[in-house]
Amino acid sequence: MTSLAFKKKIMIQEAVGATSLNESYLVTDAETGCGMAVVEEHVTTAQKVAKMFIDKSLLPTSLTLKNCDGDKILDLYQPASFFRSAFTVRDANGKILCVFKQAFSLIKPLIYVEDEKGQIIGHIKSDWRFRNFVFTSGSGETISAIKHKFMGIAKHLLTSADDYEVEMSNTDENMLLISIAAAICIDFFYHEN
Repeated sequence: MTSLAFKKKIMIQEAVGATSLNESYLVTDAETGCGMAVVEEHVTTAQKVAKMFIDKSLLPTSLTLKNCDGDKILDLYQPASFFRSAFTVRDANGKILCVFKQAFSLIKPLIYVEDEKGQIIGHIKSDWRFRNFVFTSGSGETISAIKHKFMGIAKHLLTSADDYEVEMSNTDENMLLISIAAAICIDFFYHEN
């Protein structure tokens, strides 16, 4: 499997693009600012037209995480949904690493992390402000903390671009990749509308 160098803390920055109808993110080392990977959405012409008239949460989403050499690391796919969203995360070989399923909650967000068989292997929980997320394993061990960062009033008011900081508690490289995917899913579930 193609991977990234393990880092304890990384930043995920959504690209600012007022006229762009597809999402893209830059994954960087939080300490040095060096680029590590990019995440790009695959959008057909029909989907671009549909995004102008339909809420994008009602449309299917397909994203790919690639390293700096352009090698595919992960694929993320969300089918069109009306209610609770789900993202399937696959490695470069097509093997399902996990599925993020949004749970219904009015106050505190909750995402179930399931394996390919539908067994819950973890949770992602947050406070009522939807800013600080904690990714824990099924046994309660903290895997990572994902923080929705405030990057200034101008960026907040004039764009829909969001930045996230992922701080790893776990040293497993697969968990780093799943935590990066989790931050992207959090952006789609809670901060894109």
